[in-house]
Amino acid sequence: MRRNPSPCRFCGRLPGPGQHRAPGPRGPICADCLEDGLLLVRDGRERISQGGTALTLAPAAQACEFCDRTERRTFFGRLRPLTRMGCTERGSVICAECLERGGDLLNRISRERTT
Repeated sequence: MRRNPSPCRFCGRLPGPGQHRAPGPRGPICADCLEDGLLLVRDGRERISQGGTALTLAPAAQACEFCDRTERRTFFGRLRPLTRMGCTERGSVICAECLERGGDLLNRISRERTT
């Protein structure tokens, strides 16, 4: 039985042959959006996804849909806001930590498939 793939939560594209995506509670995120998101949370510059949607910093009140957080605790127990990428066109938000985890997951998958 063949699965019907879901579009990326941020750019709306379906996966191509052999493309992997990080799973999420409302849908997956593709490698291109993970990469764009990591760049965006580092430099704060808006980007246009491969699917043509605008990727921006998410408003402070919008929680990450992957971990449901807006802030994290530092080593000393202080609360610190999480930088998040959002796509208002698709109503999706992901924090910097979940972007890192998604990228790590896709890197692990690609290494396992090549060995």
